[in-house]
Amino acid sequence: VSTQSTGVSFYRAFSSQQLELKRTNLMKNSETNVKETSSSSNSIAQSVCKNNLIAQLKAETEQVSFYRRPLPPECISFSSKEGKTLFLAALMQGHMESYFRLAENFITQQEPAYCGLAALAMSLNALHIDPKRLWKGPWRWFSEDMLNCCVPIETVKAKGLTFDEFACLAKCSGASVSAFRATETTLQDFRRVVTEVSASPEKEKVLVATYSRKGLKQTGEGHFSPIGGYHPERDLVLIMDVARFKYGAHWVPLETLWEAMKPIDPSTLKPREAMKPIDPSTLKPRGFFIMEKSLELEHDEQVVREGERK
Repeated sequence: VSTQSTGVSFYRAFSSQQLELKRTNLMKNSETNVKETSSSSNSIAQSVCKNNLIAQLKAETEQVSFYRRPLPPECISFSSKEGKTLFLAALMQGHMESYFRLAENFITQQEPAYCGLAALAMSLNALHIDPKRLWKGPWRWFSEDMLNCCVPIETVKAKGLTFDEFACLAKCSGASVSAFRATETTLQDFRRVVTEVSASPEKEKVLVATYSRKGLKQTGEGHFSPIGGYHPERDLVLIMDVARFKYGAHWVPLETLWEAMKPIDPSTLKPREAMKPIDPSTLKPRGFFIMEKSLELEHDEQVVREGERK
């Protein structure tokens, strides 16, 4: 705790020094520009110049930035000593099959609201699904900005993805998707799915969870990330968080993640007419997705392989 406090104090002191230096430089520029404008006896230009510099100074001093977030006690860092021990034990028990296909394709979301797109692109590449269109140069590969068949990319950039939009994008990108809201299954169902997917070497599958970060005592709200493994003895799942600028991969209790899926998804709270009560049937929680390569796609690829052999 003392080390963390020291780090925070250092960061605040460093930030204050940086802001003070920016203020000083901006004020010097302001004085120079105002003098130059005054010499030209142009009072209007002088006023505009001064106002612009004041606005710039205000924007610079009010800007806030962050470098990652500390994981809450409920979460165990994947790279910690305990996290590594959990990984080794889960690996020996055969419940880290999902990890390797996901780790080969691990990406960091490119925009604050791109967690759904990043989790999806990562999963599609992990399932070896050919996008059938160019990414860059001669290469075909899924990236976040290519996933726009169900919702405009600019809309996602502003609002993120909803539960239904994620499922739609996965299907139109060549994946077979089974989507489950938390109210449609039980904790036992979720544990069974995690157990099966994490221990499935032959049939490649990927499990993506969408949940409220608050349920994990993390900052933020709704989030999407793949599940990379399972430790059955301690009932822990490995979340491969695509917002790696914020939180690294971490282990969390399976039941805690399950509970974090239950809060009502704000995207299902639609605008209503005045004096008209909310229809409870429209309010839905978050949940999880089981993804695999669609049978049609597998059949097409098999035909191509057979043709190449001939």
